[in-house]
Amino acid sequence: MLSKSKFTRGMNCQKSLWLYVHKNEERLVSDASMAVMTQGTSVGELACEYFPGGKMAMLEDYPNIESAKRTQEYIAHGVETIYEGTFIFDDTLVAVDILHKQDGKWSMFEVKSTNSVKDYHIKDVAVQYYVLKGSGLELEDAFLMHFNRDYVRRGALDIKQLFLPESLLGQILPMQQDIAPNLQLLREMLENEEPAIPMGGQCSSPYACDFQDYCSDLIPFLEQEAKILSSIPEVNEGEVKAFVEMIQYPVHYLDFETIAPAVPMFDESRPYQSIPFQYSLHCQESESSEINHYAFLAESNPAIDPRRALIEQMIAQTRSAKTIFSYSPYELVQLRYMIRDFPEYKKDLELIVERLIDLIIPFRRKYYRTETMEGSSSIKKVLPALFPEVSYNDLEIGDGMAARYAFMELYYIDDVNFIATTRENLLKYCHQDTLAMVKLFEVLKRV
Repeated sequence: MLSKSKFTRGMNCQKSLWLYVHKNEERLVSDASMAVMTQGTSVGELACEYFPGGKMAMLEDYPNIESAKRTQEYIAHGVETIYEGTFIFDDTLVAVDILHKQDGKWSMFEVKSTNSVKDYHIKDVAVQYYVLKGSGLELEDAFLMHFNRDYVRRGALDIKQLFLPESLLGQILPMQQDIAPNLQLLREMLENEEPAIPMGGQCSSPYACDFQDYCSDLIPFLEQEAKILSSIPEVNEGEVKAFVEMIQYPVHYLDFETIAPAVPMFDESRPYQSIPFQYSLHCQESESSEINHYAFLAESNPAIDPRRALIEQMIAQTRSAKTIFSYSPYELVQLRYMIRDFPEYKKDLELIVERLIDLIIPFRRKYYRTETMEGSSSIKKVLPALFPEVSYNDLEIGDGMAARYAFMELYYIDDVNFIATTRENLLKYCHQDTLAMVKLFEVLKRV
């Protein structure tokens, strides 16, 4: 039996669906993907509060025939709000996040933990509408309920403001004639051998496929002469020297790590807004002086907004700097958010912004490059190209996304040893980012 998730998977890539059904043991779900799925489940539960007092049709882990029977019983007994209402038609099973009856008319609501409607959401809602109508349920409307990107938390969560129902009826009605043929196409495909579909854009869009490793292993190795990447730098000396000459000491190197909760955790924050919880700061008072390091790592307490303490410590520790290096515009964006959300610190934060210089400029504009950077200005490529002995691979936490999920996990963990180890690993990772900037600026100064 097909389902809405199988349908959308198959419409994106038939091979992915075939593997999901016939070779599910080859599926590799990353920690990041698992976190997204867990987040989606919790958001769906929260959205039920938009229509409180309903009945849950799915009492098991997954929708099944029993939850479909239960749904029909609820409808027959006059229940007007049903969560995970389950329907079967044309050998296809769907569970609707929220089914709500108002003024005698039913509407369905699919909940997504995004800030807008995506193309693949429309296919999801379209197949649900097809199954519900085929099951004999008359629908007045079909909505996708997503976050309201303009909602700002102030006090307790306002569920009616947090979520934004958007009607998709006009978009899914013209699609209905194609649902049945596509379902039949997918069923026939599943009865045949594994489809020979080459890897392409469908492997990463609209999300990373969990069979990428399997498909990658099938790509034949083509014997060819290995390309030797030159490690000899190609340098525009004039531009590099001009960049270096404008730098004034004391020089500080600043890097933030952030979380981005789907549901705003703190006042003056929005859905998916980046919330800095950590920074690393390397400081050098003069070109000949030693380099000192400072760090901030917030307490993982959901009752405490990490930004205020971070802002106050950062202002104090950067006060003497004449140049504050970041790497990429990310730090500038975060500072702009802080100015908007904490106007009482506006003057001091604007002084930081005025002194901020992006160290990525010489590498992004190709003033300084080698083939070993592989055409990238990312610090994860530039640093090992110039300092092969330095690697992020040796760190337990090796990138910003891993840092984000690691810190978020601490909000739900009580194990003291686990917390201590994770915090130590977070400090090591963020320290590496600003130390990398120190090393890269030293390279530029030697030109």
